[in-house]
Amino acid sequence: MSPSGGRVSTVSTWALRAAAALCLAGYVFVYGGGRAGNPIRSDGFSYYVYLPSWFLFHDTTLSAVARDCCGGVFPAYTAIIRWPGTRRWVNAHPIGVAIMQAPMFGVAHVLTRWTNLSPDGFTLYYQHAAGLSGLLWIVAGLVVLRRVLRRHFSDAITAATLLTILLGTNLYHYATFDSFYSHPYSFFLFAAFLDLTEIWHAQPRQSTSVLLGLVAGLIVITRHTNVLFLLFFPLYSVSSAEGFRARLAVLRREARLVAIIGIVAAIVLIPQLAIYYQATGRPFISSYGNLGFNFGSPRIAGVLFSVQKGLFFWSPLLLPACAGVAGLARSSHSARAFVLPAVLFLVANTYVIASWWDWQFGASFGHRAFVDALPIFAIGLAAFFQWSGRNPARWRVVTSVVVIAVAFNLFQMLQYWNGVLPMSDTTWNQYRGVFLKWR
Repeated sequence: MSPSGGRVSTVSTWALRAAAALCLAGYVFVYGGGRAGNPIRSDGFSYYVYLPSWFLFHDTTLSAVARDCCGGVFPAYTAIIRWPGTRRWVNAHPIGVAIMQAPMFGVAHVLTRWTNLSPDGFTLYYQHAAGLSGLLWIVAGLVVLRRVLRRHFSDAITAATLLTILLGTNLYHYATFDSFYSHPYSFFLFAAFLDLTEIWHAQPRQSTSVLLGLVAGLIVITRHTNVLFLLFFPLYSVSSAEGFRARLAVLRREARLVAIIGIVAAIVLIPQLAIYYQATGRPFISSYGNLGFNFGSPRIAGVLFSVQKGLFFWSPLLLPACAGVAGLARSSHSARAFVLPAVLFLVANTYVIASWWDWQFGASFGHRAFVDALPIFAIGLAAFFQWSGRNPARWRVVTSVVVIAVAFNLFQMLQYWNGVLPMSDTTWNQYRGVFLKWR
């Protein structure tokens, strides 16, 4: 406390304020400078289109909005298709993003009515409500992630980790230039699920169980394959067979609360299943139609190391994060509780991503499919920073490398924004040809 009795702002609090300011400045830089089209574009259209369909056209089939915006037929880039047999519209992207955009959509609708703009769901205020929604959820994710990190690491380490994860990876890009994707929302949901899992295992309560069920359901209806992340709840703090038996005993003892988690999650899933059933006659479908996974030939090396979209090629600061997770596995640090579920999820998630028919995930800066999991990498990175800080000379070297890596990441991000870097299918010749070129 300060001498006047007020609360003293910590370094990590200032880091959050700086992060929020930088995200807003980046958003203004992108859209004020005409570096991107409208925020509702590409996949952003199909994530968002539920909102005008539900609240403006009062239609759950998407047919009315298709007639209003697109002459009755959605463009191919929207990933909204006619389902064979029923000929009804099926959106490849689920409803979770739209649900989390709804508050900003409401604000946009009020402003649109107030200023006499067309309330069609796609005019100025709707556009930037959708764009700013992704930004706000990333900032909210950083707030929750700070709470998780502060349970295990110092305030200074937490601050350094938050800023490095934001600026040293592609997270900043998805808070600003491409904030319309599902990844900002999943980033928040992953951080919230980690936070609530820790709280629940420390003191199981009905209120925490309800929140866990809500977040778990949203995780699934925001990106279906992220159901794998729910492994964190039963495997938290497990590091041995004996520990696993002890965890099962806890879950059996708290069976009523575990049931509440499952029931709430199931309730959250019902609207998505109802939409699928209305369109196809079945509640469980592959909404991408004939597109799917090649589990027999995953592109692991490409996903992790290639110049096209390799995770570690474009975000090399995640390598020390992995080293930090490995270090936690050999320590008695309190954050070791995350190690087993983190490793299992990252391995399984990488395999799923690498098996998708378009393993690059289309146009993106870096590999966008891993943005969701950055809260996990943040824990490993904080552990690495803590280890580095034990030796002043080592810490100076690490600090210098991190600053250079962050600066280089931001430079390449600006190259992408300016159209210098290809949006996908980057080759070595292309990369070498534009290396360190501004335009």
